[in-house]
Amino acid sequence: MVDRIFEYSMFWRTLPTRMWLMWLCLMIGLGATFYGVLSLGAKATIAQQLLHRQQILARAEGSNITSYFQVFGDAIAVFAQLESTRSRNVNVVRNMDAFVEQWRDSGLVGGIVLTDKQGVVRFNSNVLGTRDIGASLADRDYFVWAKNQSGEGEYFVGQPVVSRLGASKDQAIVVVASPVFQQGAFTGVLAASVKLQPLTQRYLELLKVSDSTDVYLINKSGDLLYSRSAADVGARTFKLLNDDTVKRAVNTTGEGTLETEEHLIAYSSLSLRDQHWLIIMSTPIQTVVSLTTPIYIRQLAIFLLVSLTILLFGVVAARQHQKSL
Repeated sequence: MVDRIFEYSMFWRTLPTRMWLMWLCLMIGLGATFYGVLSLGAKATIAQQLLHRQQILARAEGSNITSYFQVFGDAIAVFAQLESTRSRNVNVVRNMDAFVEQWRDSGLVGGIVLTDKQGVVRFNSNVLGTRDIGASLADRDYFVWAKNQSGEGEYFVGQPVVSRLGASKDQAIVVVASPVFQQGAFTGVLAASVKLQPLTQRYLELLKVSDSTDVYLINKSGDLLYSRSAADVGARTFKLLNDDTVKRAVNTTGEGTLETEEHLIAYSSLSLRDQHWLIIMSTPIQTVVSLTTPIYIRQLAIFLLVSLTILLFGVVAARQHQKSL
């Protein structure tokens, strides 16, 4: 037994230096290949998969929000053309109440108002059942737009504003409005409010590819309309994602992806008639690192196994060669 141990010890010592150098070079080459082709390749692949998934989700939810405003806007435009709305007869309040009830279950609509041609609210129906009237909406962008229309049948999506009356008072809302005409003359605006917070929560709250993914909704001015971090709302998104590409993306009408030093970002724009919003999904690069760590461990184990296998075959071959000599 001692002789066999001594024999193996002498065999390892007598292995030629050239064989050890060849094995070392081969291991270095294999290590570089594993790291360059497999490890870095896996990191790039996962990053692209995350970006692609974010892009699909942002596009899908952007389409859902757009569809909601299209359906809601068409409903407002039709309502504005009803005879009861044009003539402001006894049925107008009843129809406005029915409209609110129809949309109540969505939890997104605050109420609907009808103004006169000066922009003063004359009729009001909302989810609380109050009848706030007398407030002036003449300075709102949707009233200015409606007053300059030459005919009926169109709707306008206004800038997010803080509501002045009704069930949504002091809340951020998006107003959808349509002009009202009577015998070709402009007589006022029919406007309904969509509450911004429940709208964004419904369509964006669950939008993520990991627990660290954040979602931003911004308008064309760069104002942040939504973020999972409540403290960020109202700020400029550029302070959160300070990248020139993100700044340029605000002015696009399409979609895209980009990778910064700290984030994987996908964005998709949505046009709501007269408004241009942008959904931005951002996932920290660290997420990719955490996803690739198990891959690195598996590859290291495979690399060590391959190295030992090559070494074993080399030793066996060298021993057989010595025996033949």
